[in-house]
Amino acid sequence: MADAHSSFKWLMTHRLLVRDEKYPHIVHVDKGATNSNEAEARSDLYDPEEEMIRGLTQVPWERVDVSFQKSSQRLVAHNTIQVKSYWLNSDGADVINHMMDNFIV
Repeated sequence: MADAHSSFKWLMTHRLLVRDEKYPHIVHVDKGATNSNEAEARSDLYDPEEEMIRGLTQVPWERVDVSFQKSSQRLVAHNTIQVKSYWLNSDGADVINHMMDNFIV
């Protein structure tokens, strides 16, 4: 809960300023840490959920905060981020472009 609170506090102190003209709706990117050094507890039983969680904790994650505060599409922000329909959700295209430009395989 403290992590969400600190992100909210960061957003409020920076007043959702646009920092990048290429991605105007991206207001903050937080590069998360991985748990690659965490000791693994093995058991005799194979648990696919545990294996998936263990794998996901080793993948680097980013938290990307977006704001559609000044957009006419702000009331449908989740659909806008997904650009479900370009003519209706076009403001989210820069979010998708940011994701594609920063995707690491």
